[in-house]
Amino acid sequence: MRSPYTLDNPPPDEPPSEVLVPSLWRVQARWWKRHTPALDQLSAKHPVCGHCGQSWPCHSWACWDGQLGQAVGGSITAAPILPSPVPEAPALTAPVHTIGATVSGMVAAAAAKS
Repeated sequence: MRSPYTLDNPPPDEPPSEVLVPSLWRVQARWWKRHTPALDQLSAKHPVCGHCGQSWPCHSWACWDGQLGQAVGGSITAAPILPSPVPEAPALTAPVHTIGATVSGMVAAAAAKS
């Protein structure tokens, strides 16, 4: 999810009120800003990232932008992803001695056929 921020309107250093993890926001916003074009690249036809030197928008900027977008856009509607419960093993319906006798009988029947 893209963030609403642009080079002309970068993310604020302090998180918006709907952000669930403010300390994480500060890291994400800092790295978003680091992976923008250098000042001399802003008007270039094909700018490069001022931090990693890749064609801009670089992969890192896109990742940070997506995380900021999720923080401001998905924090209200996103539900936590919980692991699905492990199903319980079915209970045995026959006593253990009956199962053993059944298996013994099957082995004996197979041996008699050969």
